[in-house]
Amino acid sequence: MKINITFQDKTHQLLINRVHYIRRLGYPKNYEVPEPIEKSMQWAAKWYREQGDPWLHICEVEVDLRNEKLYLHKKETKAPKIFKRFQKHDVKNALLIASTAGKKVDEKTTALWSSEYPDRAFFLGTFAASAAEAIVSFAIEYIRQWTAQKGMKALSRYSPGFPGWDLKEQFLLMEILQQESKGQVPITISDTALLTPIKSQLSLVGIYTGAQHKEQVNTECLQCNFMDCTCKDNGMFIKR
Repeated sequence: MKINITFQDKTHQLLINRVHYIRRLGYPKNYEVPEPIEKSMQWAAKWYREQGDPWLHICEVEVDLRNEKLYLHKKETKAPKIFKRFQKHDVKNALLIASTAGKKVDEKTTALWSSEYPDRAFFLGTFAASAAEAIVSFAIEYIRQWTAQKGMKALSRYSPGFPGWDLKEQFLLMEILQQESKGQVPITISDTALLTPIKSQLSLVGIYTGAQHKEQVNTECLQCNFMDCTCKDNGMFIKR
């Protein structure tokens, strides 16, 4: 089993969820968008399709569980929640998802805010957030199909900054990403562990073989205040 693959500049393959986009703009579900707003939405979508530079990389990460500690690529990461989940399913490997909506949309949005078209900056920035969500959704579906072909299963993704995994652990994931992608990474990390471009994300997905455990209600989702989550939109209040 080995996976190390990059998807780049595939804006035409991104399926942007219109409902999520409208909600991110601050409008209620099933809102009938006025024509001026619709034109701005279409402008943002057209700009991103023609100028956007999304990027996605998926690579394998070696997992070692010993002495009640989790090691990724032989380096310890303090993540007790992930350790317990990986231990429960006897996870030996994981997949690192690195994604970004791209640098160009950040630059364009910044330029628009200081121009005579700040409204376009708002619509483009919001569209970029929806694009970032679509990239991750694409990655999850790709992993689901890939693991199914291998007779394996995938846990739900987890990112530094989620409960029980400190944001600073992004430094380790970035180190692994740089190593596995040979340094060709359009994402940088600051001293405070923030990623650039803005709409960038690092996630870890545990993969395993064996019988499927009985699904349980995901109390972490139920207690989470983050409402812009696709899991909540799709009613996916379960964890494997």
